[in-house]
Amino acid sequence: MRKYDYSLIEKLNAKMYTKTVNGVEIIYKPVPDDDRDNILDPRILETAKMKKKLFSFQGKNSGYSLSKERYRPDKVCYDLTATKVECREQLVEIGDHYINTYIYQSEGQKANAPILIHLHGGGFTAGDMKLFVNQMKFIAEQSGATVVFPEYRLAPECPFPAAIEDASGIVRWAYDNAESINGDKSKIAVAGDSAGGNLTNCCIIKDSDKIIKLGIELYPACDSDQIGNGEYEWSYDMYPVIEEHKEFAYSRIDRIKNGGPALANLYIHNKISMKDPLVSANYLEDFSIFPKMIIMASEYDFLRVSSDIFVGKLKDANVDVTSIHYQGCDHGFLDLLGIEPQAEDVCLEIAKALKEL
Repeated sequence: MRKYDYSLIEKLNAKMYTKTVNGVEIIYKPVPDDDRDNILDPRILETAKMKKKLFSFQGKNSGYSLSKERYRPDKVCYDLTATKVECREQLVEIGDHYINTYIYQSEGQKANAPILIHLHGGGFTAGDMKLFVNQMKFIAEQSGATVVFPEYRLAPECPFPAAIEDASGIVRWAYDNAESINGDKSKIAVAGDSAGGNLTNCCIIKDSDKIIKLGIELYPACDSDQIGNGEYEWSYDMYPVIEEHKEFAYSRIDRIKNGGPALANLYIHNKISMKDPLVSANYLEDFSIFPKMIIMASEYDFLRVSSDIFVGKLKDANVDVTSIHYQGCDHGFLDLLGIEPQAEDVCLEIAKALKEL
């Protein structure tokens, strides 16, 4: 079920163009049904207006609420699959504990399929299968790959490095058990959105055996110390937007920009540096360790600036990297599958990459 006509997906790709910025070739995917530059996608704009009111009300009536971060009835998406996709739930032992893991496989899947491990976003404190089931089903259907979705441990109950241990552990488990999940251990990809992109980087950094052949990141958290770090400047001027959309675009940027203290307090407990590469991959010394990478960013996402720097560092290290910018979008648009055409397009891009693995 889509809340838009499929022709928007076709227009999104028909309007696509490539431009070199600071020596990096970027693929731009403009808003499909509005030819103006520097605008919010009309569907994102409506969502931004709704959420600005919602968060403004919550801010006046309460402080930080972990339960509200984890229970998000505003996050609604739809099942776009046209065929049967099996979902199997399995407890996987990682070290001295188990994590719940979901395995998605399309009907009639071929043997030795690629394996995708998807690490969900949620600021290291939220996120589960319920928020991503439709995205995982659609990717499995469109790619023919086995999609593995682990519910890694969350902070603050399980702070750094618990999530990293679980993410790295599930990569090793998928490799060791590839045959049992109809997968090819030589075709393992790891993907992640937001905090999941951060964890994807951590998995690659810790992957001394080079198990991971492809990394796919959607608006990844590459620099948790982005403001005032002395490494580079940051300003709202990096996010040009028409005047009538500025209030709402900035509200979406600020939502992520203001999350740094929570990350330090809840995830790493201020126990290690925000510049540790396992917290902020941009401070890694050797980027040549990365496999082929696909980095997807949103025009009005606070994290876009640091992820572009990450892409530049990968390119400088001669890593095969593809950079895609979704214009008019904000952080977290993958959550809007069936509502936002760009969310569907991201899933199709991932599926395409898996078929080529």
